Amino acid sequence: MPNRRATARAAAIAAAVLLAATAAACGDDDPDGEDSASLGGSWTANLATTAEWAPVYANGHGTVNVTSADGTDVQVTVAGLGDSVEYTAHVHDGECDENPPGGGHWLSNPNGEDAAGNIVELTFTTSTTGVGETTESSTLTLDDRAESVVVHAPDAVVQAQGLTGDRVLCGDLED
Repeated sequence: MPNRRATARAAAIAAAVLLAATAAACGDDDPDGEDSASLGGSWTANLATTAEWAPVYANGHGTVNVTSADGTDVQVTVAGLGDSVEYTAHVHDGECDENPPGGGHWLSNPNGEDAAGNIVELTFTTSTTGVGETTESSTLTLDDRAESVVVHAPDAVVQAQGLTGDRVLCGDLED
């Protein structure tokens, strides 16, 4: 005669395994692991010079407008930066008061690589007066992990200024 306690325990374990497998498969239509309810939105940010770059670009500032639904459009306008410099900007997953400012790049697939196709990236070149702007579109749709936009200086400018960080401007995204 089988042991009832062992049979009941085996049945409970099998049920728990089945329940866990079912829960893991439910709603897994999104391979990136994003919750579709938290996707999209509209945000703005006021860009300010980071502490490290304040002595270099004391008047550096800008604005960011982001709309994200089926893809993402980002508009960046800056002033007070270096003249005729190509800058890169990214959506980041941290706030500007973190160290480093803005944390890491926002990744569409948080388990994926920090590389093109998984990040929202913009490039623009400032005028001879340090003003620049761009509007770029991405097929990626932001979610609630998007916290800020960071403008990065190219390595040559970082080295010429004798600095170690490339994060020139940062602005927290606000609804």
